[in-house]
Amino acid sequence: MYIRQQCLISFEDALKMQPETRLEKIFSTLDLKPIISRLPRKHNGPRGYNAKYKLRALIAAKIEQIPTMAALVRRLKNDPVFDNICGFGVIASVPS
Repeated sequence: MYIRQQCLISFEDALKMQPETRLEKIFSTLDLKPIISRLPRKHNGPRGYNAKYKLRALIAAKIEQIPTMAALVRRLKNDPVFDNICGFGVIASVPS
């Protein structure tokens, strides 16, 4: 019989204890609302990803010098902190 140990601290709490990253500082000062309001909204097809999070991922890719979209998707899938900073969250899926 196995006893499953409970987590002592959640992932979100662990992130709060880390010092603020460069990307977090940049995103806390940027107001993306004017840009997002000008993006076209598609109402047909399956429900997509949040435009704000996609824009943050593209900005982060430029800042982090990620050369391709495939490399950005790999980074989002493999780095939970980067994924969380962009806004997709730990549980949510990443755009492909």
